[in-house]
Amino acid sequence: MLCLYTSDYGPLDPSFDPFAGNGQLLKGFEGHVFQLAAAQNLGQLEAMKRKLAHGEAIVWCDQGYGWAYAPHPAQFFEIVVAGLILPWLLLRVFPRVQAWSRPRHRRSAAQLREHS
Repeated sequence: MLCLYTSDYGPLDPSFDPFAGNGQLLKGFEGHVFQLAAAQNLGQLEAMKRKLAHGEAIVWCDQGYGWAYAPHPAQFFEIVVAGLILPWLLLRVFPRVQAWSRPRHRRSAAQLREHS
C-alpha cells in the first residue's frame, strides 16, 4: 500500500493522546514523534508505526486518489536496461571483451628457453 487513508482506521477519537502513559505508545519510534503525534486514533498510530517499521514514508491520501501518489508505472528506461541491455551485454559483449583482452600468443616455459 502506497498511502494511508484516514477513513480506513476509524473515526476521529477526541480523547486519543499518543503521548499518554508517558509516551508508551511511541516507544521505539522516538525519532518520529512529530509524525506520529498527528495520529487521530489508535488505528492510525499503529498503521503509521507499521509504515515506519518497514522504512516507508507516511503519506496520507484523499479517498480515491491513491493512484496520484504511485511511482510512475512506466519506469521504462530501467526496465529496458535490466531486461534488454544487460542480458545483451552479458551474452554478446562480455565474452568478446574477455577474448580480446587475453594474450594472443602464449608460450610455454620450454619454448621461451629455446629462443633465448
